[in-house]
Amino acid sequence: MATREPIECPVCREPPAADQQLEEHLVDEHPKRKLAKFIVAETTALASDDISE
Repeated sequence: MATREPIECPVCREPPAADQQLEEHLVDEHPKRKLAKFIVAETTALASDDISE
């Protein structure tokens, strides 16, 4: 039987606590500014990939 990798937070690369959903982890552990910077960086990286194709 195949096993699933634990869910990992894309911001801090840590798994949420066993009793915590990813969304709860993001809200509880990361300030809005850090989440915004992460989203901007990911969006910029995706846009850069689109241009280089």
